[in-house]
Amino acid sequence: MHIKSHSVLSVIKNRIYLWLLVMVFSFSGHLWAQELSVAPSLVNDIQVLGLKKIDNQAVFSKIKTKKGDIWKADIIREDIQTLFKMGYFSDIQVFWDQGVLSYELVEKPTLVEVTFSGFDEVKEDDLKEASGIKAFEILDQAKIQTAIEKIQKLYEGKGFFLAQVQSQVIPVVQGESVRLNFQITEGDKVAVQKITFLGNRLLTTDFLKSKLATTEASFFSFMSGSGGFKQEAFDRDLQYLRLIYMNEGFVQAKIEKPQIFVTPDKKSIYVTFRIEEGERFLIGEVDFSGELLFSRDELSQVLVINKQKYFSYESMQKDLSSLQAKYGDLGYAYANVIPRTRINEKDHIIDITFEFDKGNKIYFGKFTVTGNVKTRDKVIRRELKILEGELYNESSKRKSVENIQRLGFFDDVSFRSSSSPDDPEVMDLEIIVKERNTGSVQLSAGYGSSTGFTLGGSLNQLNFLGKGQRLSASLNISDLGSYYNFNFTEPNYDDTDWLIGFDIYQSGLDRYEYKDNKVGGGVRVGRPIGEDLMASLKYKLENTELEAYKDSQGQTLTDLTLFPLSTASGVTSSLALSIEYDERDDRISPTKGHFASTTIEYAGVGGDLRYTKTNVTYRYFNKIFWEVVWRNNLTHGYLASHDPGVEPPFNERFLLGGPYSLRGYRFYRVGKTLFSQKSYDRYTADPYFYSPERATELANKPFGGTQQLMYQTELEFPMIKEAGIKGVVFFDVGQAEDQITSDNFYSDVGFGFRWFSPIGPLRFEWGFPLRKNPSSPDSVVFDFSIGSPF
Repeated sequence: MHIKSHSVLSVIKNRIYLWLLVMVFSFSGHLWAQELSVAPSLVNDIQVLGLKKIDNQAVFSKIKTKKGDIWKADIIREDIQTLFKMGYFSDIQVFWDQGVLSYELVEKPTLVEVTFSGFDEVKEDDLKEASGIKAFEILDQAKIQTAIEKIQKLYEGKGFFLAQVQSQVIPVVQGESVRLNFQITEGDKVAVQKITFLGNRLLTTDFLKSKLATTEASFFSFMSGSGGFKQEAFDRDLQYLRLIYMNEGFVQAKIEKPQIFVTPDKKSIYVTFRIEEGERFLIGEVDFSGELLFSRDELSQVLVINKQKYFSYESMQKDLSSLQAKYGDLGYAYANVIPRTRINEKDHIIDITFEFDKGNKIYFGKFTVTGNVKTRDKVIRRELKILEGELYNESSKRKSVENIQRLGFFDDVSFRSSSSPDDPEVMDLEIIVKERNTGSVQLSAGYGSSTGFTLGGSLNQLNFLGKGQRLSASLNISDLGSYYNFNFTEPNYDDTDWLIGFDIYQSGLDRYEYKDNKVGGGVRVGRPIGEDLMASLKYKLENTELEAYKDSQGQTLTDLTLFPLSTASGVTSSLALSIEYDERDDRISPTKGHFASTTIEYAGVGGDLRYTKTNVTYRYFNKIFWEVVWRNNLTHGYLASHDPGVEPPFNERFLLGGPYSLRGYRFYRVGKTLFSQKSYDRYTADPYFYSPERATELANKPFGGTQQLMYQTELEFPMIKEAGIKGVVFFDVGQAEDQITSDNFYSDVGFGFRWFSPIGPLRFEWGFPLRKNPSSPDSVVFDFSIGSPF
């Protein structure tokens, strides 16, 4: 600063003394005036220097010292502290020069970018939210330190107690702008070594552990992700434990805050729950009071809790929902059901009285749909079982939610109700959906014991153009042959209940003794005939050419006596009637519900081949606990010729094996064999075709049966939920013979992984046959495939 009428020495003295005044005022409050030999002076002018981004007036508005005031050391010190608290300055110097008070300020740089590096287990959006620092803020070291602590807390909550976070301030424009980077070293995830329960008498430790999302580490933790510690999951576990005891009748159970011990190396954690179970309470008298619209017997029929021995909070909540639904079906949307409980401490009995306040009848108002970026409103609205303006109906409203969810287009579906104060008896509904990815384009390559090398590709869209239409095209090429397919389905033609669709396909399949070439297509129509019940009719036109294998000299290798290709070649013209019952919660990835279907195909509506083929299927899904889904598939097939004494086409016979039937055997290797189809003497009659070796080989070749019976069951469970990876263990059993007998069943067990990727579900499965099959001699069969097994 240029100062007039003063020597350099006096300027330096003024600066030093004023600095001493500000920093150590409590010790030198009189020193400044004495050394400067000035009486209390008048502030003639105030200057603010060094500002580039902040307006001078912002500073003047904060300081108390004004032009024309008598300077006061304590006020100046207070002004400096006020300016620092603004958070905009890294350095402040004050100078006094012949009545002019000058503030020389150094501004903090601006953050032009906030970045994170070294992270993998935590999403970047979560890191940004935890840090609380955004671009174009003023650099604040205190705020940076707080951000570091919050990020470390975020990692600790996800089980990474060794995570380290460091900040790097990188200049962009010297003194004006910087880039802030948080360098993260995640370290190893802490493993839950042991969970201990103390004080549990009636509920076993194994039972309680099975209910927790937090699990102990095991040998397979590196694959399954189990044994990790997440604070959110742990907090939920604590609440869930209390609920478990309430559901088992221990209404007075006390669970203390768990003790958590982290080892010094922060790699392991030990958890101890202290429980005081108390007494177990029985269900006593269950009654009803208030505004009763049904008889007590009718109300009792919908209850669950009165059929149980011990009190269960969860059952009581379900009963409240059921009772509210009964009143809701009469239009009383806001019926209030209050459970009044009376605890008999002496006899350990809980009596319950459900008290009803029916309220007023409610009518539906306006329906709006939100969250559907792609899906058209009409696709959602046509699934509704309720109408605008009609009397409220709870069951129909719940059914509407289920119908929309079952479309498979949405991750979440909810109804939000609201009423206007001017018209409280009219309920408007906002239908809120969260769309999921319903389309995929994929290319795949793999190897399986059954198929050899496989190359595949597909284009699938379950919600084509947002109209709910299904469109798919696929190809699959493997050592067994090739398959091409294109199909389209309109489930609600012209906004009616009629379904229409068509498909076109071509295939060339290696049947080991011959090649099966097909090209064809079909059209189908259908419509609902009841609740969750659909009937459809399909016409198929298909041309089949069976091709014999030949050697290099052109000699036919296929035994045309065993495989009369001409009898199974030709045109198939058929009609197929199907009846389907489907009340699964989700058609794409069901977790509960039933599916049943019966299809009868009659081939002989013109064409060359004449047969009838029937397939009956039943599937059951249930989430048995946590996120573990029990999946079941039972199917039976039957094939018969129309002409007495004439065998049905042998290439239509049933064969099992592969990733969609018996997963412990190769493709189409389980079924009636040639040995049971022809006599052994016939095999050995011709030295060229029927050598003993050839006879043995043919005897083990599957020919196929006119009946098929198969059952599959599996447990599907999450492994790495965030990545969409699930594990599965399975058991398959079945046979394909002319007569179903108890001694012809083949079975297998196995395990696998399923990745529900953005391009579709990918399956990696290993099957182990429990009964050896000569045509599928492998002790383990691995298959990579795309799509659900059933």
